[in-house]
Amino acid sequence: MNEKISIIIPIYNAGKYLKQTLNSIRVQTYQNLEILCILDAPKDNSAQIVAQTAEEDRRIKTIEFAQNTGPARARNVGVENSTGEYIHFMDSDDLINPGFYEKMLEAIRTNDADVSACSVFFEKKPKRSIWFYKDEVVTGEEKIKKTEVTVQGWAWRYLIKKKFWIACHLSFPDLLVMEDSPAMIPMIYNAGKVALCSQAVYFYKNRENSVLNKKDLNGEGKERRKKDRQKSREMSKGFMRAHKIRGNSRLHYLRSSLAGKMVVCKNDPAEYGKPEKRISVIIPVYNAEKHLKETLDSVRFQTYGHLEIVCVLDAPTDRSAGIVAEAARKDSRIKPVEHSENMGLPAARNSGVENATGEYIHFMDADDLLNPEFYEMMIGAAEKAEADVAACSVFYEKKPWRSIWFTKAEVLSETADKIGKTEVVIQSWAWRYLIKKSFWEERRLSFPDLVPMEDRPVMIPMIYYAGRVALCPHAVYFYKNREDSILNRKYDPVREKQRSENRRKARESFKDFMNAHQIKRPGKLLYYIKKFFA
Repeated sequence: MNEKISIIIPIYNAGKYLKQTLNSIRVQTYQNLEILCILDAPKDNSAQIVAQTAEEDRRIKTIEFAQNTGPARARNVGVENSTGEYIHFMDSDDLINPGFYEKMLEAIRTNDADVSACSVFFEKKPKRSIWFYKDEVVTGEEKIKKTEVTVQGWAWRYLIKKKFWIACHLSFPDLLVMEDSPAMIPMIYNAGKVALCSQAVYFYKNRENSVLNKKDLNGEGKERRKKDRQKSREMSKGFMRAHKIRGNSRLHYLRSSLAGKMVVCKNDPAEYGKPEKRISVIIPVYNAEKHLKETLDSVRFQTYGHLEIVCVLDAPTDRSAGIVAEAARKDSRIKPVEHSENMGLPAARNSGVENATGEYIHFMDADDLLNPEFYEMMIGAAEKAEADVAACSVFYEKKPWRSIWFTKAEVLSETADKIGKTEVVIQSWAWRYLIKKSFWEERRLSFPDLVPMEDRPVMIPMIYYAGRVALCPHAVYFYKNREDSILNRKYDPVREKQRSENRRKARESFKDFMNAHQIKRPGKLLYYIKKFFA
């Protein structure tokens, strides 16, 4: 794969987040990129950021407008000036995972598709995110339904063959808002094949000061925005009627709308470059070759760079050690720690803490992912609150109903709030927390030699003893729970007997602690009923 991808970015007053957006493109594992920055007469420092970045990266190409015309014209001009075989539209304040273009291009080429579609994490309204749980190719009516293009018309969801775009005479109408749907619905309709790409993730930020959320519009501007919304709906519906397109059901629309209202995450914006303390990321590694590179990339290409990545090689028998060694050659922050024999997950985590030199520690599994601003947000929250622990939101891909969404940033100090609002008694996963190492050591915390359920006997005391816990809604840990993970190994009667015994010991341990400290355990049934309807 060596075809060029042209990334088209309309830019207007995006200086606060633009550098991180550009960097998330520049560090992609696929490098044959053309980055078209369309400066739509910004009034802030956006032009200077683009100019400075262009000096560092020759792939950046700048086009300047004399006056502001809106994202539609900027995108159309970007297509006209692109030289790549593929085009991708991106907003100037969003982020993508490091393997985004590699996976999107592979999906198109492998399946000879005109378009590939990515998964979307909608940070502000996570229940309106779009997740493809498997890679597949869709045609006919399935294209409309499975891409959900009539529900969410966002243009940046797609990598598009440029010759297909031109052959279909596609372009964005001159609308201030909702210019996507009138172009995207015809695009999906005309595409021969659409490849759905589950592992390519677009992180939609929908910032407070974006075009959609402008609060400083005058009366004329507000009226124009209202008319453009109506015009967009009319254009989309007109095309669908003319071509007898059946979109997703009314129930689907209603569910999407309600989901957006159920969970709305509010948070302070990330303050890039503020804290300078090192975070030690501790990753136990055992036979994780299938997903390890993707996990390491998820950590390596964070917006917060002051990291130490402690990879505890627990005597793996696959290619995991080689993958870590190769990554360490590229990134000096990676610190391998080797066990001469397999000692298990708890011992690997404890070894990681012993070898960590950072002021904060974070435990991570070798097959999971983070959103690109994870550490920026977590350490910002911890430092601002002077907290011993910061807790993140969790998207549990395999069982979405068990995900954890904090709807607002807050600092907890009362025991009942810490235990209840972190949900630590129900979901005790250790990787949910960024922890001050000094606090961890003062409390002599460590993981017991129990698998599974090694987390709960240590996480409940940790949250109980923490002076303050900072909840961080927009820092999201993507828990994959892969089919080939430690928890999902094939049934073995001897191992299962030991696991059953470990569960019993773990329950005794944390129940004794809870009884001794009068910690009330919430009812599981009521807990999940509330989560389902929230």
